[in-house]
Amino acid sequence: AAEQVNGTIVKPGETFSLNAATLPRNAANGYVEAGVIDDGAPSRGIGGGTSQVATTLYNAAYFAGMVDVEHKEHSFYISRYPAGREATVVAGAIDLRFRNDNPTGVLIQTTWTPSTITVRMYGTKRYEVTSTPGPRTNPTQPQTVTIPKGKPCSPTQGGPGFTITDTRTLREISTGQTRTETRTVRYNPSPIVVCEQ
Repeated sequence: AAEQVNGTIVKPGETFSLNAATLPRNAANGYVEAGVIDDGAPSRGIGGGTSQVATTLYNAAYFAGMVDVEHKEHSFYISRYPAGREATVVAGAIDLRFRNDNPTGVLIQTTWTPSTITVRMYGTKRYEVTSTPGPRTNPTQPQTVTIPKGKPCSPTQGGPGFTITDTRTLREISTGQTRTETRTVRYNPSPIVVCEQ
């Protein structure tokens, strides 16, 4: 997915779509099995892990001052991602889309290793962008899910659900004018997964 996105130019007024850039995410296009969330529980599937690209790309677009057209957080919180500032994708259902409202184009560069991904956006910097996360509120406790013997299963300890608000502040460099955008995210508790022996 990172390779397919690398080198993309998003023209002024253009909307970038991660699904359009990477579908179909199947074995024929080099995708392999990795972690996914299936029916609210951790599982495995072809193209799993693409949300790591989605989250990193979303954050690059966020701090580059791109317009958030469409994105959706994971149903439950995954600790390697910034709470309230992450994204997932599902073919045909959930996309990551952002629009370049700048007067100049933006080049997306991705670099990766087996364990890391970096996304850079090159263009004329219009905004200084900061993120202010709020506190985690309204905690909810996880349920236990038992996976029958013989089915793919990865046991997990689970984690509480919570609500969090993220505020993005954009200060236009040329004028000093600022504006804020606030998004509130409700995470379900991640289940405690027990594998039947």
